[in-house]
Amino acid sequence: MADRAQPTVGVRWPYLGRPQILLLIAGLITMIASFLPWLDTAFGGANGAAVGGLYTFCAGLIALPGAMLRRRGVVVGHALVLAVVGIAVPVWRLVWALGLLPGLGQAWLPGSGLLLVLISGGVAAYVAVTLLRTPVVEGSRSPTARADR
Repeated sequence: MADRAQPTVGVRWPYLGRPQILLLIAGLITMIASFLPWLDTAFGGANGAAVGGLYTFCAGLIALPGAMLRRRGVVVGHALVLAVVGIAVPVWRLVWALGLLPGLGQAWLPGSGLLLVLISGGVAAYVAVTLLRTPVVEGSRSPTARADR
């Protein structure tokens, strides 16, 4: 009986605390919203896959492993990919639409997919900044635990 090794109790997911949960949710929402309408007009909506949603879908797919991994630098890298693509592509499509299509608010509006991807990109940027700024105390699950406590 004494020869048996005791099971070690490790830290369970989320390894870096609440930011990893937020990254998982942002990645999933980005993947779904990439195929929703990005521009709504009186004649119908422009599907996200036709106007840049495939790039954001891939970024959301890259963010999912980042939400599962243990290393802080890798998680920050995955969050930054989603943040850059999730903000740049919708802003690019909005600038394109403002320059080409007349009458914002009268002839067309940003669609739900574009807004959800933009918000998810902002959440991913928040995750990256949170993980970069807060030090982790050894043995702590939360990145908000400070060394001075």
